[in-house]
Amino acid sequence: MKNTNLMLVLAMTLGASSVVVADSSDASELWKALDANKDGVISKDEAATSQDVSAQWNLLDLNQDGVLSEKEFSLIKLSDS
Repeated sequence: MKNTNLMLVLAMTLGASSVVVADSSDASELWKALDANKDGVISKDEAATSQDVSAQWNLLDLNQDGVLSEKEFSLIKLSDS
């Protein structure tokens, strides 16, 4: 239940009209680009190269372990540019 509420808050927070949900190919390419050391997670340092990921870091890192898993990263919303 706690995770469901957190996901709802995340969805509402990121629901601004200036962002779009990343399609899977865009998100996949961004993941590959950010995971510089290819360890299967994105660190805060790796994320710093993306304005979208950096801006959403605290919302995406659901378990607050300092890295984004692929599951957490799948919640990313990319700017419509």
